[in-house]
Amino acid sequence: MKRTLGTSMLLVFAVFGVLIIPISAQDDAYSDPVGRYTLTIPTQWTLTETDAGVTLTDPDAALAVHIVVAPADEDLADTIANAWLTVDPAFAGVIDQTAEVPSAAGIDQTVTVAYEVDPDTLFVYQAIAQRLGDTAYLLLFSGNLDVAQRRSSQLGIIQTGFIITALEQIDLSTTQPAVIDDAITQQLADYTQRTLERAGIPGAVVAIVQGGEVVYSQGFGVRVAGGTDPITPDTHMMIGSTGKSLTTLMMATLVDQGLMTWDTPVIDILPSFAVADPELTRTLTLRNLMCACTGVPRRDAELTFSGASTTAEQIVESLASFEFFTDFGEAFQYSNQMVGTGGYVAAMAAGATYGDLFTGYADALQQNVLDPIGMINTTLSFDEVIARGQYAQPHSPSYDADGAYAPISLDIERGLVPIAPAGSHWSTADDMARYLITELQAGVAPDGTRVVSAENLNVTWTPQVPVDATTSYGLGWFINDFYGQTLIEHGGNTLGFTSDFAFLPQSETGILVLTNGRATNAFNSSVRSRLFELIFGLEARTETQFTFAMDENDRFTAESLARAQTAIDETLVAPLVGAYRNEGLGTLTLTLSDGVFTASAPGFTTRLLPETDDTGEISGYVMIDAPATGTVIVFGEDEAGKPIISVGEGALGYVFSEIE
Repeated sequence: MKRTLGTSMLLVFAVFGVLIIPISAQDDAYSDPVGRYTLTIPTQWTLTETDAGVTLTDPDAALAVHIVVAPADEDLADTIANAWLTVDPAFAGVIDQTAEVPSAAGIDQTVTVAYEVDPDTLFVYQAIAQRLGDTAYLLLFSGNLDVAQRRSSQLGIIQTGFIITALEQIDLSTTQPAVIDDAITQQLADYTQRTLERAGIPGAVVAIVQGGEVVYSQGFGVRVAGGTDPITPDTHMMIGSTGKSLTTLMMATLVDQGLMTWDTPVIDILPSFAVADPELTRTLTLRNLMCACTGVPRRDAELTFSGASTTAEQIVESLASFEFFTDFGEAFQYSNQMVGTGGYVAAMAAGATYGDLFTGYADALQQNVLDPIGMINTTLSFDEVIARGQYAQPHSPSYDADGAYAPISLDIERGLVPIAPAGSHWSTADDMARYLITELQAGVAPDGTRVVSAENLNVTWTPQVPVDATTSYGLGWFINDFYGQTLIEHGGNTLGFTSDFAFLPQSETGILVLTNGRATNAFNSSVRSRLFELIFGLEARTETQFTFAMDENDRFTAESLARAQTAIDETLVAPLVGAYRNEGLGTLTLTLSDGVFTASAPGFTTRLLPETDDTGEISGYVMIDAPATGTVIVFGEDEAGKPIISVGEGALGYVFSEIE
């Protein structure tokens, strides 16, 4: 069986060289001796200069990134093949996919190559080549999938930190945006409608703030696919992880009140708190829980499998078993359980009791953030949303509708409730616009109420750990360099909603985009990018990039649907029926009835269909229904010959053993 990774995920291994240059504990910079490029070197990585170019190696010597500059062949794929042989004469990677992708500003052509992945060793090769004139600039990636997953942000630092010196850099540091008028909003509305339809998203709403005022707010599409009720700025939708910044804003108000500090040890508030590392248990602070810098990885599968049956207290207690992917402060690692715990512990500083953490957090958020800003329709209560009756239905791509967005049950979203501080908030564009004004006014609400001190709000905007070469994570915020201006933003995904919330403090301008579709990030962020193109007079590149992303999504969807078979061979699956257990995900029960093969966990029940590889052999069984749509389970045996189920792979894999 062969498999590939997405062309945007670039990885590597293998070091050949003579001059070893150790790198300090902080990200460092390297300049090509002949001035062709500069690059950013992640924390604790090693740089080696060779006759072929430069190689970067991770601290475990399990990944490598080779940088090669060479004359460009007419076909960049040939240039890539030749470059591999210069760094490793024995290279024998088998190409799975070659793609020409949209180029960055100033680049003439960009080609990526993904190679087949050995299912036994999970060793990965990928490459990217950028042509500028007659010269090709190549990054060749190889290495172990498990380690690459753990260090994905550091690979991103290398990729985004590779700067070709000959390229003219855009500088907006002293540029003020155009005043947003009807001509600009009409162009943006046309773009939004066009791309909404291209993506097949049921509905969206866009709101823009400039100079302390809402200058645009408009809904597009409908609340539910096939319906007629329009999305409006007053429509309830979930905002997902954008809600993390509401939590850190609440924490900032508690620091203002003297109820806690950013550096208060967690155990000072919750003595029973524990993580897997006893030393970190003693030293972790409130700030650390929110910084995405502890090394605790993303483990959302636990949330999907457990559903709403998990309590807030169980989320806090689950951290005691979480593995650390990297050392503290070494790499960006995004954990919803960490942030959820941070919000709950902060609520305890405000008077919440252990055993009633969810209510305590909701009350603290209401009193310190929502009421002062005037966010009257922002809530954690599904019952309130349903009673109001002005909510959009969540949607997810459906196997039954050939990958098109289809409505899913509102109850599926309740699985996010246990991590409420990390992103189970409901809001409206009207409310979020008020929040956007408050952020842009350094903590002052639209009516002039001081919600939080500028000093402590600024702490949430302060970089804590690099995400890539131009982006850091603060406390509930991504902090980006947008051509010399600071861009503060966060997106959010639930099982059927997507949000994007971004602002430029220097330009006093911000935008939010909400949709009732799962994983519509390419659309949401492209609307933001198109606005910035319009107000700064930048070259219009967004739509080309968006169209490419949609074409790739269509291709991937078609391939996935083609691999999924429509019928079950009962003689094959009957022996697989039974209950299986994984310590982290719990119990998964497989049943077979009237030709329907089903998997059930506390958080969901889904049909299973066989998925075939490129040889036509069954490689696994894919989950058809939300919230786990597209998840593949693979059957096997452990060393004792007993049945097991594998979900995911590498560092992100889970193994279920049969319950006897």
